[in-house]
Amino acid sequence: MRVSEGTVIVTGATRGIGRASVEAILERGGRVVGIARDAEALRALEALHPDRVRAVAADLEHVDQLPSVAERAREAFGNVDGLVNCAGIARYEAVGAIRLESVEAQLRVNLVAPLLLSQAVAWQMRDRGGAIVNVSSTLSERVAPLTAVYAGTKAALNTLTKSLALELAPYGIRVNAVLPGGVDTDMLRAPRVLPGESLTEAELEERADSQLAALSALHPLGRLGAPAEVATVIVAALDQPWQTGSLITIDGGLSLA
Repeated sequence: MRVSEGTVIVTGATRGIGRASVEAILERGGRVVGIARDAEALRALEALHPDRVRAVAADLEHVDQLPSVAERAREAFGNVDGLVNCAGIARYEAVGAIRLESVEAQLRVNLVAPLLLSQAVAWQMRDRGGAIVNVSSTLSERVAPLTAVYAGTKAALNTLTKSLALELAPYGIRVNAVLPGGVDTDMLRAPRVLPGESLTEAELEERADSQLAALSALHPLGRLGAPAEVATVIVAALDQPWQTGSLITIDGGLSLA
């Protein structure tokens, strides 16, 4: 059985790449335990697929609650075969205006949560094997302004991926990371407003449009990626039986520029 045909936990399950990963796993006949902050959106997702989706509402910033979150996820369908750590947050701040609160929040969601969830899930999978996929970013290797902390957390996630892959290989648990370039999601569409800026609705819309155009132009293929395109690579990483410790880039050629 391929991992995507079993039970897979997906964080950030209601939006963007996470939601697309849920749909891709369901298309392959698998079952999903969706974790996200938005309880209402999770319930709606569960209602669409009542036999194959279970909802676990949780805010991954509350890292002290993650062991219980992992246990609730395990109890949903019994054994767990895979984990996709997709939830992430980005706070766009220039050096000199980076706040400790935003540093801590990004570390908790982007690094600590994947670590603790992977640890808990690996313990559950240790007798049967399985797969973990961490969703990183090309910003971990190709930095950009205003993203110092976000890029740092994703670079750390890459190293974590390799470390987990090495330690968990004897148990038949594979760990890989997928590094997307610019993907058309709510996170990317949010206008980047610097501290002290006050913009009207029209100005915010203009900022978002120009931001998207500039980001699209950075990619040699001339456009942003779609969440479903990244989800295809995530599912392939879940299912590839002889791949572990890999950093898999899907970025429309961004890393070539």
